[in-house]
Order: sequence, then C-alpha cells, then structure tokens
Amino acid sequence: MNLVNIIGQIEGDAQVTYTSKDGNAKLYKFVVRVPNLYKSKTGKNEDDLINVKAWSSAINDEFALHDQAIVGIEAKIHSSVNKESSNVFNEIIANRIMYLN
Repeated sequence: MNLVNIIGQIEGDAQVTYTSKDGNAKLYKFVVRVPNLYKSKTGKNEDDLINVKAWSSAINDEFALHDQAIVGIEAKIHSSVNKESSNVFNEIIANRIMYLN
C-alpha cells in the first residue's frame, strides 16, 4: 500500500503548473516544511522540505494554499527514473488536503 501522511507548513504560495483545456482541473505545486526530530551534525534540528503536487479535486479551497498555512496531507509517493542518468525521483501526490489553521 502506498500511503503517506504529512503535517507541516506551506512555504510560499502554491503555483498552478497545469490547467485543463476546460479549466476545471488544475495541478498545484508547493513545498511543505515538516519538523525533523533528528539533529544534524551541527546539533540543530533541521526541517525537511517536501515537494507536493495536488490536483484541484484534492483541494477544498485553493486560496487556502498560501504561505505559512498549516496543512495535513494524505498522499502517495510517485517515483520516476531519469533514463539518461538512472536517477530515481520521488514526488508526493496529494489525495486529500486538510487545513489545520
């Protein structure tokens, strides 16, 4: 089962990266800052920055995807491979977004 739950703070406003021809479906891209409990070599807790994509069907209010908004995200991980360099890229695709503030 491919299921990820994330709670964090949106960094910057969400950007629309795709709009369907009829305008009913949009793809949003944004970054979520998630606190990390582990300390770095310098002794500081560094937050994780996670790239998230979400279709408009997963979003109740697109105007709530703004800088500093606290969100809970239910998502899946999508992996793809760069054929030239054999690098694997992961991205989070949101199924549902809940606004917590």
